[in-house]
Amino acid sequence: MKFRAVLAISAAAAAFADCGAAQAWAADEIVVRARKQQESIQDVPISITAFSGSDLDARGVTSLEDIAFITPNMTTTGGSDGANSFSIRGLSSTSNNPGIESGIGLYVDEVYIGKSYAFMTALSDIESVEVLRGPQGTLYGRNTIGGAINIFTREPGEDANVNADFTYGNYGQYQVRGSVSGPLVEGRAYASLSAVVRQRDGYLKDFARDTAYQDEDLWGARGKLLLNLGADTQALLIGDYYIDKSVDGIEDIREGALAPLDPFPLEERKVGTNFASYSERESYGVSGKVTHDLGGAELVAITSYRAQRIDSLSDQDFSVADISYTGRAQDQNQFSQEIRVVSDKDGRFSYIIGGYFLSEDVDAVTTANLGLDAIGTVETSYTFADVSTEAYAVFASATYRFNDYLEASGGVRYSYEDKTLAFSQTLSPGAFIMPLAGISIEVPLFIDDYSQGAVSGDASLNFKPADDVMLYASFARGFKAGGFNATLTSMPPAALAFDAEFVNSYEMGLKTSFFDDALRINLAGFYLDYSDKQEQTRVGTFFQVQNAAKATSKGFELEVFASPHPQIQFTGGLGYVDAEYDSYPDCDPFGADCSGNTLQNAPELTANAAARVDQPVGNGLNLFALAQMTYADEAFVFVDNDPQFVQESRTLVNLRAGIEGGDGRWAVEGWVTNLTDETAIEFSQEFLGTIYSYINEPRMYGATVRVNF
Repeated sequence: MKFRAVLAISAAAAAFADCGAAQAWAADEIVVRARKQQESIQDVPISITAFSGSDLDARGVTSLEDIAFITPNMTTTGGSDGANSFSIRGLSSTSNNPGIESGIGLYVDEVYIGKSYAFMTALSDIESVEVLRGPQGTLYGRNTIGGAINIFTREPGEDANVNADFTYGNYGQYQVRGSVSGPLVEGRAYASLSAVVRQRDGYLKDFARDTAYQDEDLWGARGKLLLNLGADTQALLIGDYYIDKSVDGIEDIREGALAPLDPFPLEERKVGTNFASYSERESYGVSGKVTHDLGGAELVAITSYRAQRIDSLSDQDFSVADISYTGRAQDQNQFSQEIRVVSDKDGRFSYIIGGYFLSEDVDAVTTANLGLDAIGTVETSYTFADVSTEAYAVFASATYRFNDYLEASGGVRYSYEDKTLAFSQTLSPGAFIMPLAGISIEVPLFIDDYSQGAVSGDASLNFKPADDVMLYASFARGFKAGGFNATLTSMPPAALAFDAEFVNSYEMGLKTSFFDDALRINLAGFYLDYSDKQEQTRVGTFFQVQNAAKATSKGFELEVFASPHPQIQFTGGLGYVDAEYDSYPDCDPFGADCSGNTLQNAPELTANAAARVDQPVGNGLNLFALAQMTYADEAFVFVDNDPQFVQESRTLVNLRAGIEGGDGRWAVEGWVTNLTDETAIEFSQEFLGTIYSYINEPRMYGATVRVNF
């Protein structure tokens, strides 16, 4: 019942487009760079959802979490320290474990971002965002077994521009974003500088102390310098810095042993703790991209250095009692180099060949504490892990156009990864409860090494029976290297490693556009066959990564855009996933069998719909209104499908309305998110006989002013 709005809007959009074809508005063509060159999204044999920067501004999107709400078969769940779990087609993305990496690749200006907590970066001065579903085993390769997210920020150019927006809302929320760009030396050098500042009071109040959690406290800046080094050569230099001191992921007592210490239900958003949790995430980097025209092809070299740091300390029992806390400190740095040659697409045959190298080091310290109210004394465990990775890859992709109707593409990538772990774990003097309770053990310095090479790739066949209709069928194989459980453990050292995972993906799709792009309907069906799938599961009071023997995910994505009138636009998306562990014996230390269970964080149905109406009122002014709805089905949090721990289904409604100048130089709008103030559990877990939950954001409202010069 809850998703009928999407189907109704899609049907209405098609009907309106048919009736009003003679005056249908010619929507802008969507250009993507999913295959490392600019193409119409309608010509790419991949299930893609793409947004321009102006699209994101119009929808009020300021983070990747917001994008998940408006992308079919992409979801996000609450998590601590910025480690929200993203899922695409049933594949989850993240773990706090420094020895594992996301199965969904995040790229900002074509630079791979190596740690999952970077997924929570604020979006500012964005040119476009592309969500590629399914394994991208040829051109992306590393850690894109579930998909890839491309973020492209705006580049400076010939025109001088100044853009700014200011937002103010409830919970003391304010955001300021601004950018300036233009030529430094006409025809030779161009530069841009952008920045964002966001603050918001927490909506989870601590009744035991004068503080609140689930707040926002961040700022960031990015600078770009574009140089024309000659008629055929161009260089783009980028530097960025981002720091986030938001304290998120704080859970509330739902039921169990400690429930008497928290008399407030989840909906009241009140928690009591015995100390103030904190968190700080920092990220910075520099990159250089050089392009050189070879005549018939382009040479591209991208060099990057990035560093990311997180430091947090959180109450683990989320109560006024001194029972437990956990700390997490990670320092990650990476150097990457990609070189590729991309041929022109003028002829029948085109190609891309290249190589990739990445060197990464992660130093991590995990702290776990049992306090006086838990055991009558204090015991602390310290886990030290240093994970070093070197990854190499070579790849090639080619496309052959038989005629105007038929095109075949194929690619192959060889990847090799070498990882080294230095691991140790110590306990405070006299500690004995932690080993007895299966929480932590003493582990002397343990050195381990893991290396593996693998072949991945893809093949597709496109058929265009008409200019605006494309049918495609594709196959892709993805690979994600194994790693180590390099965090708090009660396992002996020999059991710290886990194996690589592989997936075979089969996809068929239809992409259509009619009436000068006033109506677009894209449909993709998929079947994913995983072997040795890496999963994070509960082991007593902590988590570890294991390999599920076999899993499959099948479903579809449907996306519709319709503009039956120049002043009316509809968009809708529908995603369906049936994701199951076909064989997963021994999914916990007690020999449980999770075969037949649903994959964690894999809602069966996701849907979104939006309608925008514009009304010119004279004097170059335009009134506008936008309504949005998103829906996600219930999903299990853990692999054992315990019904106590689910991500509840939710339907969220957002509204925006305002007035803007006809020349686009200014706009004033009011907005509200989660209009009905719906409350849904996003994450739950059990700790020492108490069940804790994390719920979604409450209703937010405010106003935004935009100016462009």
